[in-house]
Amino acid sequence: MIDISTKLAGIKMRSPIGVSPHNLDKPWFPGKKAAECFMKYVDAGAGFIYIPAIVPGEPTKYEKELDFEGLFKNQKYVGRWMRINEGKEMIAHIYTAKDLFNFLPWADELIKTIKPKLPENVPIIGQMMVHDVSPEKWADHAKKIESLGVDLIELNTGCPVSAMSTLEHLNLPPEAKWGMMMGVLPEILFPVFDAVVSAVKIPVGFKLTPESGFPRMMFIAEEAKKRNLKFIVTTHKYFAVAPPDIYNGGQGKFPAVNGANLLADFGGAALRFSMYKATALISKNISGIECFSGGGITRPENVIEALMLGASACQALTGIVTFGIKFITKINEFIEAYMKQMGYKKIDDFKGLGLKYLKGASEVNFEYHVANIIEERCTKCGKCAESYCPAISMKNKKLYVDVKYCSSCAMCTTICPYDAIEIIPR
Repeated sequence: MIDISTKLAGIKMRSPIGVSPHNLDKPWFPGKKAAECFMKYVDAGAGFIYIPAIVPGEPTKYEKELDFEGLFKNQKYVGRWMRINEGKEMIAHIYTAKDLFNFLPWADELIKTIKPKLPENVPIIGQMMVHDVSPEKWADHAKKIESLGVDLIELNTGCPVSAMSTLEHLNLPPEAKWGMMMGVLPEILFPVFDAVVSAVKIPVGFKLTPESGFPRMMFIAEEAKKRNLKFIVTTHKYFAVAPPDIYNGGQGKFPAVNGANLLADFGGAALRFSMYKATALISKNISGIECFSGGGITRPENVIEALMLGASACQALTGIVTFGIKFITKINEFIEAYMKQMGYKKIDDFKGLGLKYLKGASEVNFEYHVANIIEERCTKCGKCAESYCPAISMKNKKLYVDVKYCSSCAMCTTICPYDAIEIIPR
C-alpha cells in the first residue's frame, strides 16, 4: 500500500498538498459562501484547509451587507490582479490591495460550516495577524483563534499587503510596519513568538518573509525553534513594483486604477526558487523545526522536489490559479504513481533525501571537462558562436570548439536552444 499522508508539527494530513492562504479580494469571502470554495478543495483531495489573515475586530457595514458601491466608495476590501506575460505565457502575477483581511466572526462562520464536513486527517490552519506590536494583543488574539477549533496556528509575519499603502517608507501604516516588516525585526518578532506559544496549546508556526533574506532568515529560524515554534512557512510573495507601460507614457497596467502603477507583490513560478532556498537551508541546518513550503508550484514534480529538500507539507496557489482546483487531484495522483514507480511506501522514505547532496561550492571539486557539440541535435543556428565565449566559433557553416580556450564553464549549454551542447571529460 502507498501512503501519501504526512505530518506537520505532529498533526496528520492525508496528503502533503493543499491550497495557500488566499488574497481576500472577493466581497463574498470568507463566510458561508467561501465554505463552498473550500469544500471544493477538500473534494479535490486537499490535505489541509487554511483560514487566511484573521485579524481582530468586526467587518464594516459595507462588508456585512456586501454593499459593493459602498465598499468602493470607502475603498474597503479592494484588490487587483495583473498578469505578467512573456509572449503568450504567464510567467508571474502581480497583486495589489487595500484592507483585505479576515475578521473573527467570518472565520468563525467559515470554520463552523466546514468542520463537520471535513474527512479524517484534514486539519484546519488558522492564519493570524494583529496590526500592533503588543505581544499581549497577539497572545489574546491567538487564544480566540484557538477557540474557533483550528488545529494549528500560523503567525502571518510576512504579508506585504499593507506595505503597498504608501511610497514614503517613513509614513507606512502600523499594519505595514508590523506585518511584512515584522518578519525582519527580531526585537518585535521574538516577544510575539514567546507570548503566543505560551498562550495556546496547539502547535504554532510563522510565515517567513523573503524580505528577511539570507543569512538573517537562519537566525530567525534558530530563534523560532528555541521559542518552541513548530514550523516555518518558507515562502511568501516579494514586495514589488509592477513594470510600466512603455507604449503609454509609463502608466501602469493594472485594470481600473486610472493608469496608476501601484506598489504590489510578486507571485508565480519564480517564487519556487525562494522556497527551495529557504526549505533546503533550514532543513539542512536546523533540526527540530519543520518546513511548510510553497510558492510557485506549477507542476506535481515541484511538490516532490520540496519534500526531497526537507519540507513536511506544501501549499500551492499559482498552480490552482493556472490550472484550476483539479490541480490538487493531479498532484495527489502523481505522488502516488511516483512513489509506486520508485518503490517508496511512505513520504518519509524520500523526505529530505536531496539534502545530502546540498553543498557549498568550496566543498566540491569541479571537474575539468570540455564542450562537445551533439551533431544530430545541432541546427547550425550560430547562437552559441555569437556569444562572448572565445572557444566556440562557426566556420563554413560548421561549429568548432577550440579546446585551448574552453574552461568547461558550461555557459554554452544554457545558450543553446536545442540542447545540442554538453560538457564531457577531456
